[in-house]
Amino acid sequence: MEPLLKILNVETYYGPVMAIRGVSLNVEPGQIVVLLGANGAGKTTVLKTISGAMDPQKGSVTFDGTEITGLDPDKVARAGIAHVPEGREVFPFLNVEENLRMGAYSRRDDWSEDLELVYGYFPILREFAKREAGYLSGGQQQMLAIGRALMSRPRLMLLDEPSLGLSPRLVGEIGEIVQRLNKEQGVTILLVEQNAKMALDIGDYGYVMEVGRLVMEDTCERLSQATDIQEFYLGMKDEGVRGRRRWKQRKTWR
Repeated sequence: MEPLLKILNVETYYGPVMAIRGVSLNVEPGQIVVLLGANGAGKTTVLKTISGAMDPQKGSVTFDGTEITGLDPDKVARAGIAHVPEGREVFPFLNVEENLRMGAYSRRDDWSEDLELVYGYFPILREFAKREAGYLSGGQQQMLAIGRALMSRPRLMLLDEPSLGLSPRLVGEIGEIVQRLNKEQGVTILLVEQNAKMALDIGDYGYVMEVGRLVMEDTCERLSQATDIQEFYLGMKDEGVRGRRRWKQRKTWR
């Protein structure tokens, strides 16, 4: 089976600074794929390169067999990719329902059933349907951002740090919702997440980035058991290890 998303040898720059270098990864249909790494590793740049917010200087991005490298974001969205950015970026002066309707801007069919679907996943949004989004809590804004993306009926959803700034209870709720969207709606997910435990618990396959490069990949189950991941991302210290080790080459366990 061909990957739904294929990134091959992508390099993307911020001005003269190379943010990601030689990145190649696959996302299979129906998977939740996790992208881990420290702040500044290049994870957000990968998502922006996929969604068209940034143009790569080298490499290719292919979605469902069609190259989308460098396409404008609206064309990428119409192709079936929804990007939920870090920081939510809801429209603060529009109410909840208006924000959700913006997610369906590219559709010409009836989206009323999808609105009900979103309210089914996030009942609080129905309660606050006429409230301006700027007055919602951080967790409610995150639900709104995910719901807005869902309104486009995406085949692939890019989620950038959905748990950022949320309480542990809300982190669990967001993780559960991501799983449900994947299983119940068939939405493939590429998840960038600072909460490594939550991400590895719900993910199928994972990649680890360091300084713009992919340095490790495997199933999420195996990654969660790897000493490097336990030490640096899960806070499980190995007393037999002295000092920080850096990955010198990309590791793959099959």
